[in-house]
Amino acid sequence: MSDFIQFKPVQLSETPPEDTADISAACIRLTECNLLSSYEGTSIIGSNGNVSKRQGAGFIITSTQLPTKQNLGPRDFVHIEKYTEGETHFHGSKLPSSECLMHLHLFESFPDIQAIVHVHESNDLLYGENSRACWTDLGIVETAEDVKGGTIAVGEATAEAFTEESLYVILKNHRPDWDPDRTGTVVMGRTLEEATERAIAVHKGLKQ
Repeated sequence: MSDFIQFKPVQLSETPPEDTADISAACIRLTECNLLSSYEGTSIIGSNGNVSKRQGAGFIITSTQLPTKQNLGPRDFVHIEKYTEGETHFHGSKLPSSECLMHLHLFESFPDIQAIVHVHESNDLLYGENSRACWTDLGIVETAEDVKGGTIAVGEATAEAFTEESLYVILKNHRPDWDPDRTGTVVMGRTLEEATERAIAVHKGLKQ
C-alpha cells in the first residue's frame, strides 16, 4: 500500500471506470496551467492534486501517485463506491487518490455539487501582497486551521470554509515536504467544466 493512503483500500474489481474522457481533458487543462504539476527534484513519484466527478452513488477520481496527469486513460482512474468503517471500496486497477476522503466528505456535504478540483497553486501567487488584495473579488478564503493530507478532517475543514461567497478554498499549510512552494486549494462545481474553469480563472486572476 502507498505510504500516502491513510485508509484501507478494498478493491471490488479491477474494472476501470467508464466515461473518463472529460476528467482526463480537465487534467490536461489544469496541468498546462501548472496546477497539477509533477514532483521534481525528489525520489518520490507522483504529481500534485486530484480531480473527481460524481458517478451514481459514488464518484470517479484520479488514482494515487500518477507521475503525470497528462493524457490519462480509464485505468488511471478509480470508481469509489463507498467508504465505511475506515475502508474505501473501489473499482479499478490502481489505488485511489490519497485525498479521496476529502472528496467523499464534500460530495456528501454538498448534494448539488457534481465535481471537485483539488490543485496546488504557487505560494507566490496565493500569498503575494497584490494577490491577497484580490481574494474577496475572486471568492478566495482560507481554512481556519492547518490542513494536513489524507484524512476525512481535510474534507471537514474545507466544507466549513465554503459559503455562498467563497468559491475557492485554500487549505492552510497543505504543502508536502517535497513541494513546499505550492499550497493545496479546492474548487467545487455543479459541473466538471465549471469547477475546472473556476480553478483556472482564479489562477489567471491572481496573476493580474
